[in-house]
Amino acid sequence: MVDPATVKGRVNILSIDGGGIRGIIPAVILSKLEECLGKPLAAIFHLIVGTSTGGIIAAAVGSSANGGKPYRPKDLVNLYVKNGPAIFNLDFVHRIEEFVRPKYSPEPLEKVLLQYFGDTDLKSAQTNLLISSYDIEHQIPFFFKSEKAQHKDAYNWKLRDVTRATSAAPTYFPPTRIDNGHGAYTLVDGGVCVNNPCMAAFAEAKRLFKNAADFLMVSVGTGDRNDCLHYNSVRNWGMIQWAEEIVPVFMDSVSESSDYEMHYILGPGKSFRFQPRLKPGNSSMDCVTPANLAALQKIPADYLKKTKADAFDKRSPKQKFTDVCALLS
Repeated sequence: MVDPATVKGRVNILSIDGGGIRGIIPAVILSKLEECLGKPLAAIFHLIVGTSTGGIIAAAVGSSANGGKPYRPKDLVNLYVKNGPAIFNLDFVHRIEEFVRPKYSPEPLEKVLLQYFGDTDLKSAQTNLLISSYDIEHQIPFFFKSEKAQHKDAYNWKLRDVTRATSAAPTYFPPTRIDNGHGAYTLVDGGVCVNNPCMAAFAEAKRLFKNAADFLMVSVGTGDRNDCLHYNSVRNWGMIQWAEEIVPVFMDSVSESSDYEMHYILGPGKSFRFQPRLKPGNSSMDCVTPANLAALQKIPADYLKKTKADAFDKRSPKQKFTDVCALLS
């Protein structure tokens, strides 16, 4: 891994949103990007940052967990398609008690994370990694940083624990308690504070790469939800009605505000956001029907072919993809 102090040119940053099973979307987009560039993402980006499902992707493509080398994004599409139905399996007991306990058992998720990450440490990262979580005991954001892990054991963690922490979405999975012998923390999904971690990514890049001449941000979302909550429907909602909607609402609002801020900090020539528009039927974080799994693979593939400009930054997805490939080549 390149020493950040030696980088004096442009720093390439990859940021990946949270979104549950919709992690298929960034996995497909990043697979297309890697195919276009002909090199592993860890060899292209100086810093890879992820939250929740995006944290799982970041850890996989930026570490040595795949037999000493990074996973390829297309491997992670299979992770979701093959294991999603087991991870988001609402069994009879959890269906009965989902209003008084987490919706899903963490055991299938933990089994998959063990399978993909084994005993790999955060310090084995092949590029700089930043993966978010939230410390509910101290009420502060908690960031796993590979650069710190390589210098002090107190900051090193098993990637299976890192990815379990970043994906512990409230109401969906229970918090996780992690302890590396130097400290113990109770953590939940980083999406409660940085579901779109591009601003945290930029701050970390500024901290690490003090001699950098410039920055390029590639931010990949898990799809823009198209579910509208109308006043007449929600004006009398209480805790029970909001329980299922509040997590997606606050995670999406965080994502959109971060996107807006980054767009104006770096400008469109240096900030590239890839965020397909979803249909209401595809916006759930935990819908693992065969039809939805197929749709979540098709949506980003079709999105990258679009020649109509995105409403926000006035560039088409196809043009943005072409431009970013040229810049990173």
